[in-house]
Amino acid sequence: MRSFSLALAVMTLPVAAALPQYNLYLTDLSEDLSVSNRVKINETPTYINQPAFSGDGERLFFTLEQGKDAAVQTDIGRYHIADKKQDELTKTALSEYSPTLLPDGSGVSVVVVEADQTQRLWKVDWQGNSSLLKTDPKGVGYHAWGPHQDLLLFILGDKEDNHTVRYLDKNGKLTTLATGVGRALSWQPGTQKGFYAQAKKSELYLSSYDVKTSMTTLTEFALPTGGQDLVWWSEDKLLVSAGTKIYQWQLQGKQEWKLWLDLSTECDTEISRFALNKKRSQLAFVCKA
Repeated sequence: MRSFSLALAVMTLPVAAALPQYNLYLTDLSEDLSVSNRVKINETPTYINQPAFSGDGERLFFTLEQGKDAAVQTDIGRYHIADKKQDELTKTALSEYSPTLLPDGSGVSVVVVEADQTQRLWKVDWQGNSSLLKTDPKGVGYHAWGPHQDLLLFILGDKEDNHTVRYLDKNGKLTTLATGVGRALSWQPGTQKGFYAQAKKSELYLSSYDVKTSMTTLTEFALPTGGQDLVWWSEDKLLVSAGTKIYQWQLQGKQEWKLWLDLSTECDTEISRFALNKKRSQLAFVCKA
């Protein structure tokens, strides 16, 4: 099994370690899938990643490196789209990552690297107040909320081949689904199926977990080379970024990835992550500096 480079921002970094540098862009997305009105959120390259739109599409949240001190520290940044103004949702001594909208709309869930380096899920409300959300499990790297207050969790192992995807139901029962996985976690809209990427031989393959049947499925469908992050365009169309392009897979069609959007003009290096607002009228993407 090859060692997958996951760019794990949430993995604890040693003192004086440097986070990779990115630029975050926001663009309008038309019905013919052309992008326009590109706005660069950050002034200079920094660690800015993991974009997530608010439910109403008026704000964009992201992980943002603060300062250039010896110890890496991040907060959750917030960009007000109409006003083109930026501030911070959190401003703490700890590091917060992976802002994800809470199902009840009361704020965002984040991965917090606590003072003893424990990584767990916390809640941050819209006033910036934070509180521990899930006591267990520890070692959370990424997370995705399901339709019934349940979660898919990416749990860090002692090395990349030992990272796991686990399912946490609303009652706190934890089930390990796969070991040796990529960072992608995504729920298919309108279903109780969670999707993730599992390593097989030298590639990452699309896998899923059906909550109704408690069945896991490792498909024979590999992600594009370099592909990591999964975003659903609709109930039957899945998107993945790889290099400077975004590809699509139609569930009812052939098992093949087709070009969906070429962003090489907007990003000539590599797209780290991307997000869509609910109206599918705006696209946020992270470009490696």
